[in-house]
Amino acid sequence: MSLPTLALPHPGWTLRAWRSGDAEPLARAANNDAILRWMSDTWPEPFTLKDAHWWVDEGHLAMGANWAICLHDVPQGGCGLSPLDGFQRCNLETGWWLAPAHWGQGVASQAARLMVERGLARDGITRVFAPIHEGNTRSMGVARRAGMVLEGVQRRSAYKRGRVIDRHIYAAVRDDLPTPAP
Repeated sequence: MSLPTLALPHPGWTLRAWRSGDAEPLARAANNDAILRWMSDTWPEPFTLKDAHWWVDEGHLAMGANWAICLHDVPQGGCGLSPLDGFQRCNLETGWWLAPAHWGQGVASQAARLMVERGLARDGITRVFAPIHEGNTRSMGVARRAGMVLEGVQRRSAYKRGRVIDRHIYAAVRDDLPTPAP
């Protein structure tokens, strides 16, 4: 899948497709406990250069549409949209992460907002959602600034670092759909 490069409203920041040359900056940014503690258990810990090569060469392709969040074309994070299938095919899951040096600048919020807007613009998609680990108040704030609302808490719904945790589900839905007939 060919992804467009998307400008963020911050000087020097863009979203772009992952490239093979991104492995080293990805490994540097991603192998940080401030990132690792909030990622799903499928995210390698530690996040090695080998893991980064796998992600930029093939991993990002298997999970939907995934962009590198770049400052002056150097990856500092990532975001994406992953489709659900079957009876939940009207849903897209979104997620984001950003190197801690860039937290609090609005970059993640703008990237997440673009994911929500792009997701809801797709034919057949009615809902974009983000499951966020308990305690990750920064990502909860990003979700709200991206136009998502808290739908609820899935109690004891995921494993992280050997323990069962709650996940807070934030979502945005299309409000321009016709009401189904009774």
